[in-house]
Amino acid sequence: MKTSRAQKRAFTLIELLVVIAIIGILAAMLLPSLAKAKERAITIQCLSNLKQLGNAMVMYGDDNDSQLPEANGDVPWASTNPAPWLRLVADYYKNTNVVRCAAFSQFYSHSPYNYFLGSRAAFIDAGDQPATVSMKKILIPAQYILSGDCNWEFTAKDADPDDYTQDTLFWNPSPAHNHRVNVLFADTHAGTYSKFMSNEMTFSYTQTGIDFASVQ
Repeated sequence: MKTSRAQKRAFTLIELLVVIAIIGILAAMLLPSLAKAKERAITIQCLSNLKQLGNAMVMYGDDNDSQLPEANGDVPWASTNPAPWLRLVADYYKNTNVVRCAAFSQFYSHSPYNYFLGSRAAFIDAGDQPATVSMKKILIPAQYILSGDCNWEFTAKDADPDDYTQDTLFWNPSPAHNHRVNVLFADTHAGTYSKFMSNEMTFSYTQTGIDFASVQ
């Protein structure tokens, strides 16, 4: 019996290899875009975490005469004396997933505590000693760096990260968020940056545009 001319013929090996090659080229073109889109989504989630944390810090301050908790070095989550600042404000943010950034948790000892307390001004104000941040003293809340990504090698157990003596944000290029860091300001807005921007941020209670090393 003769084969029907309408019957579909099978792919030849060459045709199959051509199809596979085209799929490979398309995948190579699309995968970087998909990876960047995924990283952008993580960055947006991280910004949301920071904003929630900022609101929690403000509410804590409202209940404590405008004083935020004092950071005290390498302090585990379960410690009570001293207690880590992230746990002290936990009643105000409830979900502990807020303190973890999916991107930064992959780096720096795989720490689950990925945001620091912006205490540089308080530290200098207290004569280079650990101190509480006074929300009343922050005269430029839209620029004062209140928190941000822990772009620094804290230990995995440290639930009390700060920026007393090290530029926790900008000491080194960020390994996450497309080489940028998320920054929370005292008015609770947040943004993404690759470096210190003197026209948008400050480490000083009272002066605009003051970088980490210049706080007095």
